[in-house]
Amino acid sequence: MARKRKSRKAKRKKPIRVARRRGASARPSPKAPERPIPGPEAFTKVSERTHVLSQAATLLLIGHHLRGDAAATQARAEATMGFAEFRAAAAPKAVPSDDLEQLGFPTLQPTTVRFPAAALTKAAQLDARARPRLKRSRRDVRAASGTLRETARDFYRDANPQTAAALLEVGLRHPDPLVRVTAAASYPTVAVDPALPIRILEEGVQSHDRLVRDVAAHALARLDPRNPFLARLLASTMRRSRLRPSRTSTIVHGTWARGSSWWQPPSGEFWKYLHDNVSPDLYGAANRFEWSGGYSDAARGLGADDLRTWVLRGGLDGLDVFAHSHGGSVAMLATQAGTRIGKLVLLSCPVHWPKYAPHFSRVTTPVSIRVRLDLVILADGGGQRFHDMRIQQHVLPVWFDHFTTHEPDTWERYDIKSML
Repeated sequence: MARKRKSRKAKRKKPIRVARRRGASARPSPKAPERPIPGPEAFTKVSERTHVLSQAATLLLIGHHLRGDAAATQARAEATMGFAEFRAAAAPKAVPSDDLEQLGFPTLQPTTVRFPAAALTKAAQLDARARPRLKRSRRDVRAASGTLRETARDFYRDANPQTAAALLEVGLRHPDPLVRVTAAASYPTVAVDPALPIRILEEGVQSHDRLVRDVAAHALARLDPRNPFLARLLASTMRRSRLRPSRTSTIVHGTWARGSSWWQPPSGEFWKYLHDNVSPDLYGAANRFEWSGGYSDAARGLGADDLRTWVLRGGLDGLDVFAHSHGGSVAMLATQAGTRIGKLVLLSCPVHWPKYAPHFSRVTTPVSIRVRLDLVILADGGGQRFHDMRIQQHVLPVWFDHFTTHEPDTWERYDIKSML
């Protein structure tokens, strides 16, 4: 018997950890909801997906309002309203009022007040000796549930910098990584010491969940642009392709997506969907276009110059472009540099008007496809919708998910092809 037990023990093996290949795509997030959970009700559950997403949006909006992002966006847009090339129906708001109303977000004024960590833990009735942990136990989940509800009620009862900061402090201890990184994204707006949120964002950048990863990466890039964890997201993973060059359309990926598979020929899921269902002559040769995917104006400017050169060398002037996120900024800058585009399909593109705007005389049909309260765009600090009448805009009945606009299921469910 002893020998048998020993034999069984010998057969037991430690689980093998499979490291994520550098440049590989992150795991897709679950299906995005078609409505948010409004107000304090969003904070009554810490595990249900729609509650978590609504909490994440609320925490990002706290930073957005306290920093004064909305006022800055509107001021930049208003300064250009007299110029014909930037014609708009009205000065755009960074976040549409109807989205804020449906989420139940309260009025919150910008501030320059910063609180020490001890004051925030006291305001949130937390143990100052218990620092937020990166790994969460069941005990943490139970503890977060009650504290989160109470702190959220205080915030909605009287929305001010201190109650907002207390809610962010609790958010750093949340059991869900998405809420932790959104709390960390806004936390430096209200706190003196940014070390803890930066550490949480560095953890988020390494997540296998692409929504967690990209929200964390955009927030970290705004706080600490040279952080070494960001460099790991810029690796290129060139997929082999034996397809011949084509001339009608191409995909331009967004920030951090250079090594992702979804846009790459010949087997990337979005590339294949567009090729088979929307644009049969979608560019699929091995020398397909890519840019660094870096998070800076300089990186996008270099990407635009590379796109212009790629178009000229291939004799592709006038091709259609499907551009995701800041890939749309790259494509718009390319038109400013002289590149002509047929259909410019902007998928979940952040609005930084007029810094990134198309040269309308060089674009035949600009179309914007987006979701409501896009979390990555909130982390980016960009506007949620275009307001120029020359851009056809379609807002899907989907909330929060930055990536759903390049998913084949979304294109089928909402018949996006008919919107182009």
